[in-house]
Amino acid sequence: MPTLWLVAVYAVLVATWVVAGPVLPGERWLAVHLFTLGVLTNAILAFSEHFSRAVTRTPGARAWWWTWIANLGIVLLLVGLPTGWLPLLAGGATIITTVVFLAWFRLRRMRRQAVGARFAWIVRVYERAHGQFVHAAVLGAVLGLGLIPGTWYAGVRLAHLHANVLGWGGLTLMATLVFFGPTMARVQIEPGADDRAARALRWGATGLTAAVLLLLLLGLPGVGGSAARIAAAVGLAVYAAAATRVCLPVWRAVYRARVTGPRPLVLGVTTWLPIVAWSDVLVVGTAGWRWLDGLGLVALAGVLAQAITATLVYLAPMLRGRTTGDRETVRYRLEVGARTRAVTFNLGVLLVALGAAGLTGPVPAAALGWGLMVIVPVVTGGTAAWPLRRSAAAGGAGPG
Repeated sequence: MPTLWLVAVYAVLVATWVVAGPVLPGERWLAVHLFTLGVLTNAILAFSEHFSRAVTRTPGARAWWWTWIANLGIVLLLVGLPTGWLPLLAGGATIITTVVFLAWFRLRRMRRQAVGARFAWIVRVYERAHGQFVHAAVLGAVLGLGLIPGTWYAGVRLAHLHANVLGWGGLTLMATLVFFGPTMARVQIEPGADDRAARALRWGATGLTAAVLLLLLLGLPGVGGSAARIAAAVGLAVYAAAATRVCLPVWRAVYRARVTGPRPLVLGVTTWLPIVAWSDVLVVGTAGWRWLDGLGLVALAGVLAQAITATLVYLAPMLRGRTTGDRETVRYRLEVGARTRAVTFNLGVLLVALGAAGLTGPVPAAALGWGLMVIVPVVTGGTAAWPLRRSAAAGGAGPG
């Protein structure tokens, strides 16, 4: 699957910029956008269409060339802004926004043609997440082109970040977690959890949309900007309540399951996501902007990156194994030490977030956090890729 290889390549680039960012072009901006555009956007475009076809029973698959068109736009965008080549920036933003808009159109058509599909509401949430990306892309483009005056810049940037991280990433993740989170842990969804999640996400997506629009008004002078900020916090509280309502039953179901490779990572995702959402309400409501960098790192690493890692761990046996024995061998290997790797990764997330907020003091603490966050995916990938013994492949049965 080309998308997974591209995700892996972008993930390596993210790790490279995290480790050596200060001496590389683009520094932190490029590291963040290598993740949000390269890793996250590729994963969302592929999996949202795959799951939408599954839940709506729509045959076929996305044409292979969509992946390469999307990545042409991503590369142009990533090269255009740090180098100051505005035509590349504008061209890349136009291409990737068009790709996402057309993906939204396909999802909408699938949902409208589905009859009696239990999880068709998930596609509706995907559609709203795609809409958030379009908003984030437009806001990011005008920021990059320098079209926003200074007094309005902070509000537009906050709106861009929220639409991208909580909308494009968060809404897609929550809709997927409802059914795929328990699947990765090999446990059944709680009865009624999908119906409750459908109602909660309808309100949560609306609350986020209102918050994004209100954040654009932070540049208003005097009481107008403060009122917009408080109202945005209310919209984000609706989103946080939806995140809690979605994550809690998934967490309970997965916690009761036996140990699998993805299980501890899913528990980490469903723990961090409500924490991030409610913390964001406090940050926006109190104008505590000093906490924003740390909170953003938790959202990107502890929630979104951990969710993608859990998905890849779940898929690894199917991608690596040609026989049932191969697949069981890879699955067993990934189960060994799964909790230790997940705890190590989440400890790294915590250390980096505290360092970004200025609470850890010494620089080595933050460096240790980055080291833990980088080494865990490397070890996990090495475990999945380790050569299979010929006898295991021939035997048709694994040690699990």
